[in-house]
Amino acid sequence: MKIFKTVIVATVMLMTSFMSYAKNDNPYETANAIAVQTFDDLKTNRERLHDNNVVIGIIKKDLLPYVDVRYAAYKVIGTSLKQTSKEERDAFTEAFGDYMMRSMSNALSKYSNQELKVSPVSDVPADTTIVSVKYTVTQNGAPDINFVVKMRLNKKSGEWKAFDLIAENISILDAKQAELSPVIRDKGISEAINLLKKAKVSE
Repeated sequence: MKIFKTVIVATVMLMTSFMSYAKNDNPYETANAIAVQTFDDLKTNRERLHDNNVVIGIIKKDLLPYVDVRYAAYKVIGTSLKQTSKEERDAFTEAFGDYMMRSMSNALSKYSNQELKVSPVSDVPADTTIVSVKYTVTQNGAPDINFVVKMRLNKKSGEWKAFDLIAENISILDAKQAELSPVIRDKGISEAINLLKKAKVSE
């Protein structure tokens, strides 16, 4: 259980360091560039990561712009999406984004000089809209941690953004969907929003 929690913390820490910059044809190349930038910022600010303002600054600069929060939130809502109003969906997306921010802030503050092995670059067929990008985090004296970041192409904007991360064959998005979709179905989306606002992040 302790090892699993460590993996989850690390996955959230990396959550959008695997994004691509806007409108690049190869998500692997740009994802690697974002990953390197994020880890460089963590290293540069390692002695200041206890300051939440520093951590939030890194998240807002390096991470959140490259996460498809709305798409991820809608996936969590699941089959109840058509039964919700625009106002409800907007409120849930905002709460989900705030939850992600808290999770990333908690995880990044625990950075302790881990190293990132970037993904090999592959060609992406023109009709591909979902790509899995694989990474490894290493640290002396500890087992390697492997991750798969799921990225999606928005055909309207031409942007690749992350929407899920998989560690030890467990999808963070699927886990959150399994937790909240029944709540939305049985008790309504307002209850799911309340749970997100009260949720504790991984330690």
